[in-house]
Amino acid sequence: MTRTPSTFLKFGAPSLAAALLGAAGLLASTLASAQTFSFSDVTPTGVPLEPRMRLELPVAAQQGQTLNVAIRLDQPFAGRAADDVFLFYGFKLDFDPSQLRFKGFAAAEGWSDDSGFLRPGEIGASNFPGVAAAGQSWLNLGALQFELLSPGEAWLQISSPEGDLNLGLGYAQGTANLPIDWRGSLQVSAVPEPGALAMTLAGLLGLGLVQRRRLGQNK
Repeated sequence: MTRTPSTFLKFGAPSLAAALLGAAGLLASTLASAQTFSFSDVTPTGVPLEPRMRLELPVAAQQGQTLNVAIRLDQPFAGRAADDVFLFYGFKLDFDPSQLRFKGFAAAEGWSDDSGFLRPGEIGASNFPGVAAAGQSWLNLGALQFELLSPGEAWLQISSPEGDLNLGLGYAQGTANLPIDWRGSLQVSAVPEPGALAMTLAGLLGLGLVQRRRLGQNK
């Protein structure tokens, strides 16, 4: 086919060391909570036993970070003949440009980037003579890179319009390309303000010094 371009609290005499440890713990907790996100995956329609392409979002996301999103094909030969070969894939990439900035695509080792032969906003790659069935449960097909521009929910979608010969999942024994239909989202957190963290840490340190001074006066 021709392709086109329980923290445990021990009560007793407070100490400066305890205050410092508490401040450090609060700081770490604040930073950790700022990197959490919620993820939702809208599964595609179709037969569950067919090959399914999806994107792998990371376990943390924060404004200003560069996000590397792996492209994965699960059950690449489910429902296919034992001697079939996976040749190429292509999809239309959609996302909210106010949340994400697309920085590039890198095909997996052994695959050729064909995106330059496709329309703007479309991603594709090919492998010739192809990937043969060998009991694989999934295949790594490459990665997309984005910059996280602002906090809030950011979504990503990949799809292949029906009837497009260059998009979808292409197999040697397929009469038509298999469809790609996946959508996911993540909640991007804002970067903690340095001033707020510094004030919290300073307050806890001050409290520790006051408690230590009172303890010394009571001796």
